[in-house]
Amino acid sequence: MARLSRARGIVLRTQDHAETDRIVVLLTPNFGRLDLLAKGARRLDRPSGAALDVLNLVDVIFYLRSGLALLRAADLAGTFPNVRGDLDRLGCALAGVRWALRLVPRDAADPDSYKLLLGFLSALERGGPPKQLYLAYILGILSATGHRPHLDGCVRCGGESDLTWSPELGGLLCMGCGGEGEVLTPRLVHTLRGLARLPLSAAGKLRAEEGDLRAIEGLLQRFGEVQLSR
Repeated sequence: MARLSRARGIVLRTQDHAETDRIVVLLTPNFGRLDLLAKGARRLDRPSGAALDVLNLVDVIFYLRSGLALLRAADLAGTFPNVRGDLDRLGCALAGVRWALRLVPRDAADPDSYKLLLGFLSALERGGPPKQLYLAYILGILSATGHRPHLDGCVRCGGESDLTWSPELGGLLCMGCGGEGEVLTPRLVHTLRGLARLPLSAAGKLRAEEGDLRAIEGLLQRFGEVQLSR
């Protein structure tokens, strides 16, 4: 039997469905990833259509039922105009949304992931450095969803020398324990740890070299590809 429910969420994705409908994916604190069927949302006379744009914060009323939940009403609760008006910020925001889509399970409460994404978008809106905020957000949501990389020395021996990156083993791995590829510089490791440990409000103030940020983004992309393929 369908149950009427309410939630506030961030729109992660929309997809056209049938002739006039739309499937809308939200990240919510109480339902985690919530997939909704919005009947008639593509009609020009439906006010909920504009509210359901990606990155919007919305209040929704819906029916929980077997299969897709059915949207009854949607009201716009907030937007991020400064994010939408800047290509760098918008690109980081949309990339962050894709991580949420990959990591957060359906229909299971996940207030931490919701809080992280909302905090990330809010920090971008306030003018924080996009790349640092983005990388700190990735590390945060990996941790919140049970995929935190091991950053406290070598994953096997705990050593701090000659550290490499091993997505297969879950993080840092020293050469003596079988690490392969380029050895990470101490400065890069320090930056990686700082981004993982600091709250988003402070991560934007971390001093970091642009080259290190690019390298960390590559490390995390590889980590996600390996860990989430299992």
